[in-house]
Amino acid sequence: MKKVIALALTLAMAVSLVACSTTDDSSSEVQEDAKYKTGVGAVVSVKPTDENAETEKGAQAQISTTIVAATFDGEGKVVSATIDVAQQTAKFDLEGQPDGEVDLRTKNEKGPDYNMAGVSEIGKEINEQHEALANYWVGKTVEECVNMPTYARDEEHTAVPDVEDLKSSVTVTVGDYLAALQKAYDNAVECSGVVAKTGLGIVPEAKVAGEDAETEKGASFQMDTSFIVVALDENNTVLAASLDVAQQKVAFDMDGKVSGETDLRTKNEKGPDYNMAGVSEIGKEINEQHKAFTDWMVGKTVAEIEGMETYERDENHTAVPAVEDLKSSVTVTVGSYLEAFTKAVANAK
Repeated sequence: MKKVIALALTLAMAVSLVACSTTDDSSSEVQEDAKYKTGVGAVVSVKPTDENAETEKGAQAQISTTIVAATFDGEGKVVSATIDVAQQTAKFDLEGQPDGEVDLRTKNEKGPDYNMAGVSEIGKEINEQHEALANYWVGKTVEECVNMPTYARDEEHTAVPDVEDLKSSVTVTVGDYLAALQKAYDNAVECSGVVAKTGLGIVPEAKVAGEDAETEKGASFQMDTSFIVVALDENNTVLAASLDVAQQKVAFDMDGKVSGETDLRTKNEKGPDYNMAGVSEIGKEINEQHKAFTDWMVGKTVAEIEGMETYERDENHTAVPAVEDLKSSVTVTVGSYLEAFTKAVANAK
């Protein structure tokens, strides 16, 4: 009889919820053995275009941050996944001045405004293709996913899925998606309970500067893309979270030409190279502060996190945590992190 009850409980959990491991020694054996994890990974690419006098077009800079958030079981199989891309373009005129607004919506947020369905041979919009690929990953190991067969359709589409199940749903190149999935797995953190849903939130911020003739500096375009993955239980309590920021800057000289290299690493990937610890009053690097902030979230409800108190330290730090538990670990402004968190909760499934 005990075996029957145990089997019934195990099947019920498998159907209704994702079981994640917990650090509590009093947790059930099922949860301890599950070892479920949640992670997020990003791949950044930059496409700067020099001024073209023949076509009378100014310089452009496009920064694409491909992000995958996923939950994995103890065998490394994908339980759930979300794919999105923050792709922003800054345009400059022939005088090196910013030209037009920067659309800060992600590709999923643009939906039909992205205008892929009309030119796609399968009539699918980009957010639909993202969802189809993420659903295809479910039940497969990370190794199986990242090694899926692909082919080069042209120089712009070098890794299109060569999989029968995806021929009618995914025709975009997926190389960066697969690399971001691998990073999500490598960066994954263990959950602290039974996960009901997982969400991804992304907040891009653009900083565009025009030509400064007095100081003889060219134009520049900087993207700060904050993103977070959040695992929640059925009561909207955070069981795991992980955040990062992709901060890239493209500089143009006085002639409208691309100047210098662009570091494609995220802030967490830069680690000590980000050089915050040396100037921080608490001696903490940015990746350490990110981890401290998300560790603080675990065990708290969505309402508690969204209602956290902050204060303005200066014009560059307008939302520093005013929380006793974070005074020695987080001194950066967290406004964009909280905004990304709210988006992640809204997107959770």
